Amino acid sequence: MKPKLFDKITFLKTTNLFAETPESLLMQISDSMQEIEMKRGTTIFCEGDVGDAIYLVVHGTVGVEKNGIKLVTRSSGECFGEFALLDERPRSASAIAETDALLLRLEQKDFQKAISQTPKLAYTIFKILTGKLRQDVAVQVEAAREQERWRQDIRRAQEIQMAMLPQSDLSTEKIEISGYCRPAADVGGDYYDYLLLSDDKLAIIICDVTGHGFYSGLFVAMAKSCLHTQAKIDYSVEKIMEAMNRTVSFSMQSGLLITCCYIIMDFQNRILSYSNAGHPYPYHYSQSTDSLERLVSTDMLLGIPGFEESKFTKEERKWGKGDLLLLYSDGITEAEDANEEPFGDERLEKIILEKKGESATYIKDYILNAIS
Repeated sequence: MKPKLFDKITFLKTTNLFAETPESLLMQISDSMQEIEMKRGTTIFCEGDVGDAIYLVVHGTVGVEKNGIKLVTRSSGECFGEFALLDERPRSASAIAETDALLLRLEQKDFQKAISQTPKLAYTIFKILTGKLRQDVAVQVEAAREQERWRQDIRRAQEIQMAMLPQSDLSTEKIEISGYCRPAADVGGDYYDYLLLSDDKLAIIICDVTGHGFYSGLFVAMAKSCLHTQAKIDYSVEKIMEAMNRTVSFSMQSGLLITCCYIIMDFQNRILSYSNAGHPYPYHYSQSTDSLERLVSTDMLLGIPGFEESKFTKEERKWGKGDLLLLYSDGITEAEDANEEPFGDERLEKIILEKKGESATYIKDYILNAIS
């Protein structure tokens, strides 16, 4: 129920802003005030709006936010929106009703008229503003501290993520491997690794979590643990992919999906076995046939709800001396140049064919330079 005139004046006397204002002036002010009922979640004004009024909370609560971060809550007897009236600049924050609320709105011209008639009111408003400024400073200091703590956590998470990746390239008589990872965000979900299974076999894996952030970065640790644990039991293509899928399905945040390609290279039998769960198709250049082919997807992404116990498909192809295998994430082909043109598959294929005789390290560096 809206307050009557007498109730409104009585309420104004209880506020810090108008407590010492003469009753005759309070009557004028109350006549100029507009009563506004706000439903929970309603935006009263937005950051950047013209500051044309001051508001008093009769009942309910109002949150003042900036860039989506709540700065303070105003409740019964408190005012908000007064800064814009004094410096005539756009609103520096947004105000949103946290509950159903009844507000009193006083327009700029009526507010300035009241100040001109009662100098003590001007002193009161500046006193209130001083207190709010001190409160805002305290809030900003704490927000800055929290932001710095978050930056440090992110930095440590990034360091942990990068430590999970191979720390050096691999070079043996049978194969040379060179890898690189630079997350698009502070903490990404890209993961690659390789394992020497025996003198004649090598496993390679590459994965990418949809999205970035803490949960994506957490996947890197989970994937490495799953790979190395399962490889000690059974490193076959099917069993590794099944274990990865179960780990993702039962451990990751709902909604995160994973692309993954796992490869076993059998040097003695010259066989390449793989399973590709939705990852960008790796390239295989065969020296014997002078052809470039792709390891197309064999299965759906990891982590899809309802497919926790899925079986995975193994594909095989010949692997010979002088062959080249290129695994990558979509960050390569989607990288844009100064004209916002994506790097694309064609340019990547051209580099592979032109540089196929070079070392793994040279080809990797050449591609990275080409997209930078």
